[in-house]
Amino acid sequence: MTVLVTKMESMDNDLALLKAENERLKSLISSPAGLFRKAGFVPVSTPFTDDLMPDPFRMDIEGNSILKGGPVSSIPQTNEEFHNMSWEDIHEMAQQAKGAPE
Repeated sequence: MTVLVTKMESMDNDLALLKAENERLKSLISSPAGLFRKAGFVPVSTPFTDDLMPDPFRMDIEGNSILKGGPVSSIPQTNEEFHNMSWEDIHEMAQQAKGAPE
């Protein structure tokens, strides 16, 4: 009987440890920003450096964009818009960026 009681106390202790670990893990994933920070991702609000050339893919150019000379807003703004582009458009955009004056 003593062995059974000892085993049950051990199981209760293990369950308490698991519950505490579960609560700690829940608090870690409750904030996506905190989770990304712990993973080493750089926040979006990081300013660009001043010594870089303008990059049309970063949307930091004024005037015309690399897409058929249209306004800057013609560059896809979201991943979904990029995924909806045809391969021809993507290759054309890359060729225009490659041939853009530096």
